[in-house]
Amino acid sequence: MPWNYWVIGISSQAEPPDEWVGILGQLSGYIEDKYINKVEVAAFTIRGVRTARWLIANTESEYSNLQNALGSAKKLTWLLLLSQEGPGLDHELKKSLKCTKTAMCVLLEGHGGNCSSSWQDPGVTRCPLCLEPIKLSDFNLDGRKDALSIQMGHSIPLSRINQGHKADNVYWQHRRCNYIQDEQTLASTVENLVTIVERHGFVVSRPGSEERT
Repeated sequence: MPWNYWVIGISSQAEPPDEWVGILGQLSGYIEDKYINKVEVAAFTIRGVRTARWLIANTESEYSNLQNALGSAKKLTWLLLLSQEGPGLDHELKKSLKCTKTAMCVLLEGHGGNCSSSWQDPGVTRCPLCLEPIKLSDFNLDGRKDALSIQMGHSIPLSRINQGHKADNVYWQHRRCNYIQDEQTLASTVENLVTIVERHGFVVSRPGSEERT
């Protein structure tokens, strides 16, 4: 499927970056096109509009420059490949998806800028809210009906941060978890859920502290 299938109005400004073209070449035959398309739509386009993020005013919350959109695509790609039942990452893909902030860093894109010369396998991809493993087959579920279908989420919602669509702020999450988070940060969502559960009489063990009674 051609790159510009999702862009409203073919524009030379919406041409894919050369680095992404190279990654697409490596992904061809490695994973089905439908999964690659899901990454492209999430990383490079505005939800519900399907036009390139860098073609709108940079004052709009959904705006992202091309480099940050590319970083988001790389982050979402490796999360998808490391999903349960996914094909995993071979050596060449690890190199293609690594951080671009420094030539010495071998960590995958989206680690938050904590560059390191060592590589640690992040393990299977999990929804950051419910912490359940995300399955590759979950990406095929009906996004309009199935609570376990997969959507892109932002740790800090775009409505609360300037130009927040970038690698260290994106992830995949379940539709229901995305709805629960809504316009909250991921951290505040977890804290609010803990408060609600405690109000219902449950005891929650908080990291680094003894159980509350």
